Amino acid sequence: MEFDVDKHVKTYWNKIIGLTDTDEKKFADATSEHSTRASKFLKGFNLDPIMPELNKYYSVPEGKENFPRRAMFKGMVFRKAKKIKYYTRTEDYLNDHPEEAIELGFNIDRNGNVEIPDHETLRHFEKIRLGNEGMDAIMELFCIKVVGDGKKLGLKIGEKTGTDSTPIEIPHDPDGTYNGYYKKKMVKMHITSDYDHNIPLAKQVCGGTEDDNQYLECMLKKTAVSAEENMDETWFDGGYNCNKNIALAHVEFGLTCHYHIDQDWRKNVTYEHSFGGKTFIYTPEQKINYLYRKYWNEPDYRKDASLENMMKYLVKKGVHDPVAMYFRNPCVATYEECPDGVLDVYHQRNHSEGVNSYMKENLGLETHINGKRMKNIDLHVTECCIVLLAVALTRLQHGITENLCSVAYLT
Repeated sequence: MEFDVDKHVKTYWNKIIGLTDTDEKKFADATSEHSTRASKFLKGFNLDPIMPELNKYYSVPEGKENFPRRAMFKGMVFRKAKKIKYYTRTEDYLNDHPEEAIELGFNIDRNGNVEIPDHETLRHFEKIRLGNEGMDAIMELFCIKVVGDGKKLGLKIGEKTGTDSTPIEIPHDPDGTYNGYYKKKMVKMHITSDYDHNIPLAKQVCGGTEDDNQYLECMLKKTAVSAEENMDETWFDGGYNCNKNIALAHVEFGLTCHYHIDQDWRKNVTYEHSFGGKTFIYTPEQKINYLYRKYWNEPDYRKDASLENMMKYLVKKGVHDPVAMYFRNPCVATYEECPDGVLDVYHQRNHSEGVNSYMKENLGLETHINGKRMKNIDLHVTECCIVLLAVALTRLQHGITENLCSVAYLT
């Protein structure tokens, strides 16, 4: 006789917890008014959008693996959301709470027992089967799906973004570097997030004393993969405000930029040129035109190029300074006229710092790294981002547009 899994699951629930609720299939959001089991919340998460990517990491068709791949992935999100650091504790928890394992999608055998993967299987799924590359690919896909589903509900996720770095203290890890500013042995995590919904759209982990400036371009490129058509304004602090980044953000990405005004920046920067014994003062716009004309013999040179196209051309050639000054000069002038007004807009970037703090407080960003070395730290950061994206996508799938990344009330 064929084994009826659905009937067996229902019988199991009725036997174990007396489940007769007619709202069993209704999605249960987790809010400040009503907390929800993480497993019950994730039961309402439709993983179909990421299955083509997840399937790449299996050699057998879905349904032929030892443990359901959907349940294994939800198990990872579940583990991080509940701040369970160790795989052994995850195994023990699921064995002690079989009803939650069922909600995650794990199977029941013919004897009525829930089939729980052991800690080594859980570890292998995250660190070996998917690994850093797999998790990065899945995070990127989540970003695309979150932005896309948000658009269907009238949200422009990625319209306003902020990039910030935060220290992750790792006192006993050989890959940690002592940072004199923070006075700790650490690595850095860079996050670009959507300001309106605190959704991470790009991440990067680097050494504890590396220069932030080198990472803004790649962060904006990663963000553009999912949110390019929405991107409009961006915020970044003094760690990223070099001339190259200002030029790239404005010209390559077409963004309105808000950044820290350094005290030593001069207003109305100009350029001197000497011809025939006479000195001429060039504005940034004149300097851009002058430099562009030097490429007159290049095949892609256009005599009638607009200022915008000249700037784009120079940026592609690696010429950033006069382009940055074209945008920076007005910012410095505005700051001198009304510093409070500029600072009020600039300090909206505190949202970005809020995402970093939120992951530290609610996902054990700094305390729940499982293993040493940069590879494990990076995997942990990626998984924390995936958790926020997963809960956001779950809510969007059910038409919810508020508190998208909240995990505070998942129990």
